[in-house]
Amino acid sequence: MSSEHRDDGVKSERTEDNKDVLRTPEGEELDLSIVGTMKLETGKHSPIRNPNRLQSVKYAIAGLLYVLVREQSIKLASILTVIVIIVGLWLEIPTFYWAFLTLSLGMIWITECLNTAIEAVIDLASPDPHPMAKIGKDVASAAALMSSIVFVIIVVLTLLPRIIDRIRDMAG
Repeated sequence: MSSEHRDDGVKSERTEDNKDVLRTPEGEELDLSIVGTMKLETGKHSPIRNPNRLQSVKYAIAGLLYVLVREQSIKLASILTVIVIIVGLWLEIPTFYWAFLTLSLGMIWITECLNTAIEAVIDLASPDPHPMAKIGKDVASAAALMSSIVFVIIVVLTLLPRIIDRIRDMAG
Protein backbone atom coordinates (compact mmCIF):
# COMPACT_ATOMS: atom_id res chain seq x y z
CA MET A 1 0.00 0.00 0.00
CA SER A 2 1.48 3.37 -0.99
CA SER A 3 0.69 6.71 0.67
CA GLU A 4 0.40 10.15 -0.86
CA HIS A 5 -0.73 13.61 0.22
CA ARG A 6 -3.48 15.11 -1.88
CA ASP A 7 -3.73 18.81 -2.73
CA ASP A 8 -6.16 19.29 0.17
CA GLY A 9 -3.57 17.98 2.67
CA VAL A 10 -5.44 14.73 3.39
CA LYS A 11 -3.30 11.59 3.41
CA SER A 12 -4.75 9.00 1.08
CA GLU A 13 -3.51 5.53 0.26
CA ARG A 14 -3.55 3.23 -2.73
CA THR A 15 -4.47 -0.36 -1.94
CA GLU A 16 -3.04 -3.40 -3.70
CA ASP A 17 -5.90 -3.30 -6.21
CA ASN A 18 -5.00 0.39 -6.89
CA LYS A 19 -8.10 1.81 -5.17
CA ASP A 20 -7.75 5.35 -3.77
CA VAL A 21 -8.84 5.25 -0.11
CA LEU A 22 -8.66 7.34 3.01
CA ARG A 23 -8.05 5.49 6.28
CA THR A 24 -9.86 6.83 9.36
CA PRO A 25 -8.20 6.81 12.80
CA GLU A 26 -10.37 3.76 13.57
CA GLY A 27 -8.85 1.92 10.57
CA GLU A 28 -11.92 2.10 8.34
CA GLU A 29 -11.18 2.55 4.64
CA LEU A 30 -13.16 5.30 2.91
CA ASP A 31 -13.46 4.91 -0.84
CA LEU A 32 -12.32 8.17 -2.48
CA SER A 33 -13.72 7.31 -5.91
CA ILE A 34 -16.53 9.37 -7.42
CA VAL A 35 -19.13 6.91 -6.09
CA GLY A 36 -17.43 6.33 -2.72
CA THR A 37 -19.53 8.78 -0.72
CA MET A 38 -22.84 7.28 -1.84
CA LYS A 39 -21.69 3.90 -0.53
CA LEU A 40 -21.33 5.16 3.05
CA GLU A 41 -23.86 3.87 5.57
CA THR A 42 -24.75 6.88 7.72
CA GLY A 43 -26.65 4.77 10.25
CA LYS A 44 -23.49 3.27 11.67
CA HIS A 45 -21.74 6.66 11.92
CA SER A 46 -24.57 8.87 13.17
CA PRO A 47 -26.22 7.95 16.48
CA ILE A 48 -29.14 10.28 15.80
CA ARG A 49 -31.67 9.26 13.16
CA ASN A 50 -35.12 10.72 12.67
CA PRO A 51 -37.38 8.85 10.26
CA ASN A 52 -40.37 11.03 11.23
CA ARG A 53 -40.75 13.72 8.52
CA LEU A 54 -43.22 15.75 10.59
CA GLN A 55 -40.75 15.89 13.46
CA SER A 56 -38.07 17.01 10.99
CA VAL A 57 -40.26 19.97 10.03
CA LYS A 58 -40.55 20.80 13.73
CA TYR A 59 -36.75 20.90 13.98
CA ALA A 60 -36.53 23.09 10.89
CA ILE A 61 -39.02 25.55 12.38
CA ALA A 62 -37.04 25.50 15.64
CA GLY A 63 -33.90 26.40 13.65
CA LEU A 64 -35.72 29.19 11.83
CA LEU A 65 -37.02 30.59 15.11
CA TYR A 66 -33.49 30.47 16.51
CA VAL A 67 -32.04 32.55 13.68
CA LEU A 68 -34.99 34.97 13.78
CA VAL A 69 -34.44 35.63 17.49
CA ARG A 70 -30.65 35.38 17.74
CA GLU A 71 -29.11 36.44 14.43
CA GLN A 72 -28.82 40.14 13.58
CA SER A 73 -28.35 39.40 9.88
CA ILE A 74 -31.69 37.55 9.69
CA LYS A 75 -33.42 40.48 11.38
CA LEU A 76 -32.06 42.68 8.58
CA ALA A 77 -33.13 40.09 6.00
CA SER A 78 -36.65 40.13 7.52
CA ILE A 79 -36.85 43.91 7.19
CA LEU A 80 -35.56 43.77 3.60
CA THR A 81 -38.09 41.06 2.76
CA VAL A 82 -40.99 43.17 4.02
CA ILE A 83 -39.71 46.30 2.22
CA VAL A 84 -39.25 44.43 -1.08
CA ILE A 85 -42.75 42.93 -0.86
CA ILE A 86 -44.34 46.31 -0.14
CA VAL A 87 -42.40 48.07 -2.91
CA GLY A 88 -43.11 45.22 -5.35
CA LEU A 89 -46.84 45.42 -4.62
CA TRP A 90 -46.79 49.23 -4.93
CA LEU A 91 -45.03 48.98 -8.30
CA GLU A 92 -47.29 46.12 -9.44
CA ILE A 93 -44.30 44.26 -10.82
CA PRO A 94 -44.91 41.29 -13.13
CA THR A 95 -44.59 37.66 -12.00
CA PHE A 96 -41.26 37.31 -13.78
CA TYR A 97 -39.72 39.96 -11.51
CA TRP A 98 -41.32 38.43 -8.43
CA ALA A 99 -39.54 35.19 -9.32
CA PHE A 100 -36.14 36.93 -9.38
CA LEU A 101 -36.82 38.78 -6.14
CA THR A 102 -38.08 35.63 -4.44
CA LEU A 103 -35.01 33.66 -5.51
CA SER A 104 -32.62 36.36 -4.37
CA LEU A 105 -34.38 36.84 -1.03
CA GLY A 106 -34.49 33.07 -0.54
CA MET A 107 -30.78 32.92 -1.30
CA ILE A 108 -30.10 35.44 1.46
CA TRP A 109 -32.19 33.51 3.98
CA ILE A 110 -30.63 30.17 3.02
CA THR A 111 -27.03 31.39 3.15
CA GLU A 112 -27.58 33.18 6.45
CA CYS A 113 -29.06 30.01 7.97
CA LEU A 114 -26.20 27.91 6.60
CA ASN A 115 -23.67 30.46 7.84
CA THR A 116 -25.16 30.25 11.34
CA ALA A 117 -25.14 26.44 11.24
CA ILE A 118 -21.55 26.27 9.99
CA GLU A 119 -20.37 28.70 12.67
CA ALA A 120 -22.14 26.70 15.38
CA VAL A 121 -20.53 23.44 14.26
CA ILE A 122 -17.10 25.08 14.04
CA ASP A 123 -17.51 26.54 17.53
CA LEU A 124 -18.45 23.08 18.82
CA ALA A 125 -15.59 21.30 17.06
CA SER A 126 -12.95 23.96 17.67
CA PRO A 127 -13.71 26.07 20.76
CA ASP A 128 -10.14 27.41 20.72
CA PRO A 129 -8.91 29.67 17.93
CA HIS A 130 -7.61 27.66 14.97
CA PRO A 131 -6.62 28.75 11.45
CA MET A 132 -8.92 26.16 9.83
CA ALA A 133 -11.86 27.31 11.99
CA LYS A 134 -11.21 30.88 10.87
CA ILE A 135 -11.19 29.81 7.22
CA GLY A 136 -14.47 27.91 7.66
CA LYS A 137 -16.18 30.84 9.36
CA ASP A 138 -14.81 33.42 6.92
CA VAL A 139 -15.82 31.41 3.84
CA ALA A 140 -19.32 30.81 5.24
CA SER A 141 -19.63 34.55 5.85
CA ALA A 142 -18.37 35.22 2.32
CA ALA A 143 -21.22 33.09 0.95
CA ALA A 144 -23.72 35.20 2.90
CA LEU A 145 -22.06 38.39 1.64
CA MET A 146 -22.17 37.17 -1.97
CA SER A 147 -25.88 36.37 -1.72
CA SER A 148 -26.48 39.89 -0.37
CA ILE A 149 -24.54 41.43 -3.26
CA VAL A 150 -26.55 39.40 -5.78
CA PHE A 151 -29.76 40.53 -4.04
CA VAL A 152 -28.76 44.20 -4.28
CA ILE A 153 -27.95 43.81 -7.98
CA ILE A 154 -31.31 42.15 -8.65
CA VAL A 155 -33.17 44.86 -6.71
CA VAL A 156 -31.34 47.60 -8.60
CA LEU A 157 -32.05 45.95 -11.96
CA THR A 158 -35.70 45.11 -11.30
CA LEU A 159 -37.09 47.69 -8.88
CA LEU A 160 -35.03 50.85 -9.19
CA PRO A 161 -36.02 51.70 -12.79
CA ARG A 162 -39.69 51.19 -11.91
CA ILE A 163 -39.38 53.31 -8.76
CA ILE A 164 -37.84 56.11 -10.82
CA ASP A 165 -40.64 55.82 -13.42
CA ARG A 166 -43.32 55.83 -10.69
CA ILE A 167 -41.83 58.94 -9.04
CA ARG A 168 -41.64 60.71 -12.42
CA ASP A 169 -45.29 59.82 -13.12
CA MET A 170 -46.34 61.16 -9.72
CA ALA A 171 -44.34 64.40 -10.22
CA GLY A 172 -45.43 65.00 -13.81
